[in-house]
Amino acid sequence: MAVLPDAPIGVMGIGRIGKLLVWLYAAKKQQKEIVIATGRKTGTSLEDLATYFEYDSTYGSFNRFIGGFSGKSAVEIKDGHVYLNGVKLIWLNEPDYRVPGKIPWDTFGVNVVFDTTGKMLDPTRNDENSLRGHLNHAKKVIVTAPFKVKDKGKQIPDDAVTVVGGVNFDKYDAGKHVIISNASCTTNCCAPPIKALVDHFGDKFISYALTTVHAVTNSQSTLDVLPKDGDKDTRKRRSILNNMIPTSTGAAKAVLEVIPEVQKLGIGSQASSIRVPVNTGSIVILDVSLLGDYDNQYIHKIFKQYSEKNPDIMCYSEKQLVSSDIVGSTYSTIYDAEFTHHRTTKRGDNYYTMVDLNFWYDNEFGYVSSLSRLYDLVTGRR
Repeated sequence: MAVLPDAPIGVMGIGRIGKLLVWLYAAKKQQKEIVIATGRKTGTSLEDLATYFEYDSTYGSFNRFIGGFSGKSAVEIKDGHVYLNGVKLIWLNEPDYRVPGKIPWDTFGVNVVFDTTGKMLDPTRNDENSLRGHLNHAKKVIVTAPFKVKDKGKQIPDDAVTVVGGVNFDKYDAGKHVIISNASCTTNCCAPPIKALVDHFGDKFISYALTTVHAVTNSQSTLDVLPKDGDKDTRKRRSILNNMIPTSTGAAKAVLEVIPEVQKLGIGSQASSIRVPVNTGSIVILDVSLLGDYDNQYIHKIFKQYSEKNPDIMCYSEKQLVSSDIVGSTYSTIYDAEFTHHRTTKRGDNYYTMVDLNFWYDNEFGYVSSLSRLYDLVTGRR
């Protein structure tokens, strides 16, 4: 199913990821138009939409994002539309356009839709108010989150796939796949290094445990609130302003999906998450157990080679980084070589090495950059 790389893109849901995705494509000027559906009633005027796109509390103004401190405004309203960097935003804000199946994407030449709502994640559903609804008027849907199948008895359909850059882009079949998940920001950070370790060590890779120390998201509360009906993770209803909040992550399951060798080799895996009060900028702490005797330099070489092979996915860093240093990073994962620790022990005739590895990621803009790479794959640019 052919899709045109320079055709207008569609974006449903203009939260953190949707907004930054529009920023990125407006900066690229690859498309003359971007079609957005906010999915709900928004503001009171077109000026509200323009202001939302013009300023950002994390990344600063759009003007500064594309041109530094030039002082020139890159956001304007003319002829009833908002323009970012000269790129026209077509805003579908009428009530009918809040249901995927009723959004006339093809009327505006849209081939590929990014669904960034985080609400419609089940590729097995086949109704207008689902991911498949977009396919009434578009050719492909890119989902900016992991799939979630509500009916546990159902399998992911053959026309849906999860792919992660630097890991399994080769699994994407342009003739078959129409719903494509980019997994999560955490999976895009941890899957590439795990893939590098699996490929290098094979069955000498015994197990890994990962913890993501993750920036706040809009799923959390500013101040303590009463849990909603059906809430299982009530800690997210506690204030993120002054707490570190343990929560769950689906990264371990997603890694098994995109790197099936983990399961085939019997590599043990576990994952957890702690939310912390920073706007963006997260880190995966990856503790791995290996059969054999390996020092830091041996491990560094693996990731240096991987980063050279995948220079847009992984950055190899010997700098002493903190989280604010990686805000705005386009990489999926940044290997912090300076913060690697290892210890080797001997049991009987065998040596075992435990290595503590750390990988930074901008969980917002880094993830949006990974979506751009996936779009290039889907449209044949990559």
